[in-house]
Amino acid sequence: MRKLWIILVVAGLFFSCKNDEKNEKIETENTTISFNSKTLEKSLDDCEPEQGECTFISINYPIAFGKDDAAARINKSIQNFIRNTVDYEDESSSKTPQELVDNFIANYQETASEFPEYELPWEATITGKTLFQNENMICLQFNTDMFTGGAHGYRSVNYLNFDAKTGKKLQNTDLFTAQFRDFVEHRFREKHHIPEGSNINSTGMFFENDEFHLPANIGFSKSEVILHYNAYEIAPYAAGDFRMVYPKSEIEQFLKTSSAKKQA
Repeated sequence: MRKLWIILVVAGLFFSCKNDEKNEKIETENTTISFNSKTLEKSLDDCEPEQGECTFISINYPIAFGKDDAAARINKSIQNFIRNTVDYEDESSSKTPQELVDNFIANYQETASEFPEYELPWEATITGKTLFQNENMICLQFNTDMFTGGAHGYRSVNYLNFDAKTGKKLQNTDLFTAQFRDFVEHRFREKHHIPEGSNINSTGMFFENDEFHLPANIGFSKSEVILHYNAYEIAPYAAGDFRMVYPKSEIEQFLKTSSAKKQA
């Protein structure tokens, strides 16, 4: 009987330890953010985009998992970005990514029905990925290529930066000191031959209110900070994108958060 009691106690300790390890693992997993990707695609009459003359939409975007509240905030920001990109004419839209895909094709069909002579196909491709992540910060990059009629299509590079612990979307003011704008303006003038002291738009740029401003899209890689003005933001469409890249080590003094300074 004594031997049986000892065996039961040992067995109880064994299973107790095993369950504790499982719970600890689950808790550890929930303290970090990880990403899977999801792809939604649809084409008119099942046409093949590779063969040309095909109306289609393809959205590949990351989905956050892990810390429930933080992941939910990040996923909401991602869906808002996709919604504002695809359904930009409806600011009050609350459509899901799948509904956006379905509506894109339906809107083309409606346009083609109203104007039978309309033959130009519509195209939309959005591709998102994790560009940089450490324990405190996440940077996602989205490349967009769209055509829904008109003289030319729409192409953009967008960055979304997040606090990895809370899921809060980070703004430029959260990441950089005020002096960073002055540093970038000086470099921008040098690169594009705009004399110091002259109007920033004197050579054909069109910064709002004749004042230099940082781009809305600033991304982080492992070792660099990327500043990206999309076409038509600060200059005529024909001028294309404007992109500046700085090593983190060069602009470390302007970074507010230590998480942005870290390389991994």
